Amino acid sequence: MFLLRIFGGWVILAAVIALVNDVTHAYQTGAKMSFASLGKDWYALSPASLNQLQAGIERHVHPILWDPGILTLLRLPAFGVLGVFGIALYALGLRRRRTTIFAN
Repeated sequence: MFLLRIFGGWVILAAVIALVNDVTHAYQTGAKMSFASLGKDWYALSPASLNQLQAGIERHVHPILWDPGILTLLRLPAFGVLGVFGIALYALGLRRRRTTIFAN
């Protein structure tokens, strides 16, 4: 559970960095605020791994999973996808309190 919280924290940090990157880019260029997609950021970091993921899913799972499913996710803003994923991981790593319904 501790590792999920740590990993979730790192993913949340990556979401904040992606948001700051988008804001500073808009400020420096003077352009209208726009958010980079997850696919664009991933392709900028490692295009080979993105291509391998696409080929692997289309060959070994099913091609229909890539086109409407994962491609839609890759078109969403990077900070939003990473933020939701990080919060979900962090929440899964939290300790749950044990409650008793019927206490004597």
